[in-house]
Amino acid sequence: MEQKLELAQPEYALPEGMIFVRITNILTMMARVPLLAVCFVLVTLASIPQHTFGVSRVLDFTIDTDGTSHVFYSTEVDPLEPDFKMKLFGTNIDNLVAQDENDLLLSSQIDGKNVIIETLGASQVKIDYDTADLVTKNGKIWSFSIDTPYEYSVLLPKNTVIVGMNAFPLNMQVVDEQSLISLPDGPVEINYVFGVLGTGQTATLAIEKARDLIDNINKEEIKTPLASAKLEEAISAFNDNKFSSAEVLANEAKNIALQEQKIALSNNETKSDNNPLSSIGGTIITTAATIGTVAGAIITISIFIKRAKSAIKKTVELLPKNEKIVPPDKETIFRLKPELRQEDKDMVSYISENGGQVYESELRKKFLLPRTTTWRAVKRLEREGIIEIEKIDQQNLIKLRKTLEGNQE
Repeated sequence: MEQKLELAQPEYALPEGMIFVRITNILTMMARVPLLAVCFVLVTLASIPQHTFGVSRVLDFTIDTDGTSHVFYSTEVDPLEPDFKMKLFGTNIDNLVAQDENDLLLSSQIDGKNVIIETLGASQVKIDYDTADLVTKNGKIWSFSIDTPYEYSVLLPKNTVIVGMNAFPLNMQVVDEQSLISLPDGPVEINYVFGVLGTGQTATLAIEKARDLIDNINKEEIKTPLASAKLEEAISAFNDNKFSSAEVLANEAKNIALQEQKIALSNNETKSDNNPLSSIGGTIITTAATIGTVAGAIITISIFIKRAKSAIKKTVELLPKNEKIVPPDKETIFRLKPELRQEDKDMVSYISENGGQVYESELRKKFLLPRTTTWRAVKRLEREGIIEIEKIDQQNLIKLRKTLEGNQE
């Protein structure tokens, strides 16, 4: 603002030698001062939301080889609010864990496509969960699809090759032979394949799928000699490091197993159609057997209840009051179960060192295993009578059993 000073003429001088200073454009200056004040206030208010409402978020997706996505989401929350609602990616949610900034578990409840978390004064909320709804497969091409309102990262499985992406990534790098991609907000689809034909990983997956299919068909009392023989050839080729041949043979074993299943089912239907009397007789025999089985089950249950009651009485008499039964330590488990695999022993050690119970998601994080591999290991330990599985909300709590078969202590 430019100001102009003028000295008054002598005839206009005030008495006692006072000097009168006149400021021109005074009205203009008076109009501009409030305008500057308003601009200053607006600038100050504009900077407040960036500091007050700027929320730090982290969103990561880790994709397993079976197409399951592990989601990790962390965000700042208002500690004065009792609840916080967070959007879920996917509808089929497993192993959901909510924690605060100190890794303390928070109570959560799934409500449609959202999860409601009781913050209990937390200033940060973190959730982990698994979902199979984000990845689809068409032939050999896998597709990860997501639409988010903020930036995120995706960690693809090992030995994958990206063959298509409809968005320009913010950053791409390779971490432990896995592609880590940072992406902007909005809809994104990533198409990828598992390397080239004949890698060790693709051959292993093909053999596992063929074995699972053959086992399921055999459980239906359908024999698959040709498929089993072909699977043995695949395993032999794999042991000779012929991964390409092993994968081809494993896929052939799957196709042969499906053909053997189809032929067996067709033959059974033909026999049933040609022998209606035998079908009726079989139905009568089956009904009679069912009635006999039910009657026998009732008698068995009544005897079991009586024995259980007497056993409970004996147990109450033998155990002193207020005695706490603690799970056996890992060394005792290893002594009583010497045939355990090394990876199973590692899991038992980890569970024992964490108070005798952990969530299944914690095992996956610790040992960096896919969901299906972890679940198979957990089921093996359950069959051995070492652990028990308890369902809590949407996750599995793995606990060492309080008593172990063969435990003499």
